[in-house]
Amino acid sequence: MVTNALSKACRMAFGAALFAPGLTVLSAPISDARAQEGYPSKPVRLVVPYPGGGASDVLTRVFAQALAAKLGQTIVVDNRAGANGRIGTEIVAHARPDGHTLLAAVSSAHVVAPALSSNISFDPLKDFSGVIKFGDSIQTLMARNSLPASSMKELIAYAKNNPGKITCASAGVGSIGHLTCELLTQTAGIQMVHVPYRGGAPALVDLMAGAVDILVTATARPAIEAKKARVLGITSLQRSSSTPDWPTIAEAGLPGFNITSWVGLVVPAGTPRAIVQRLNALGNQVLAMPAIRKRLDELGYVPAGGTPEAFDADIENSIARFKKLGIKLD
Repeated sequence: MVTNALSKACRMAFGAALFAPGLTVLSAPISDARAQEGYPSKPVRLVVPYPGGGASDVLTRVFAQALAAKLGQTIVVDNRAGANGRIGTEIVAHARPDGHTLLAAVSSAHVVAPALSSNISFDPLKDFSGVIKFGDSIQTLMARNSLPASSMKELIAYAKNNPGKITCASAGVGSIGHLTCELLTQTAGIQMVHVPYRGGAPALVDLMAGAVDILVTATARPAIEAKKARVLGITSLQRSSSTPDWPTIAEAGLPGFNITSWVGLVVPAGTPRAIVQRLNALGNQVLAMPAIRKRLDELGYVPAGGTPEAFDADIENSIARFKKLGIKLD
């Protein structure tokens, strides 16, 4: 009787201690085993840091719908636009790291802005953990039809013979097109004049009219097929399956040249590794689905996938490479 009474008293005291305020045990990190077992315990919020309707938003929704079916839980896509993607990114940076708040990271906000600006309130390397890259958006370097250069080698030769006369248009300062122009000048050792526009559409109109010499854009196909401009090369290391006849810049004159924009899934730093690995495994399954791959191709993306570690390394390497370009946005 005495033993049972003492045992009961000990259990009651231990139970009271568990729920006492301020004890470390209540704020201890969730173990990987517990995280994997109970995740997800409620609808998952997936923040898109840009307005609805854009390519990155549509891509994210396609991925989220398929991922939700595999998770067995609702995924709510939440568009939090503003400050070129910074507002939505900051929201997730400060979210609880339990896997129920995710970010559709877009390279322009997650890599380019931190590399070119000092006025960023989040650290993409310290505040986030990569899960999986959805896909890469390949850029195309195209030229006006009247430019006396029909290949990358001819463009480089022409630029060296006419230093500072080639105009390279982009969708704006700090855009992936701008970075491609800068990387091209530094890699090829040529001089060009960057011409920033307020968006890719007006830049394309001027290129087709002959007002600028070359343009870097993700929406080149209609103009090329209509023969209103010519393609010089694409910015990925491999040719695209949708345009297999278009050479890469790397094979056409600048070995190793590679620069793309991308969309991927990241979580707040400190999210249990078991959750990261589960989301990664399911994400790779989603990206292997033929219907998903077809939809990504229609949106202009090449399916990516891979490990969380590879995605983290890609983010870190991209930031370092863009910093070396010496461009400052502030």
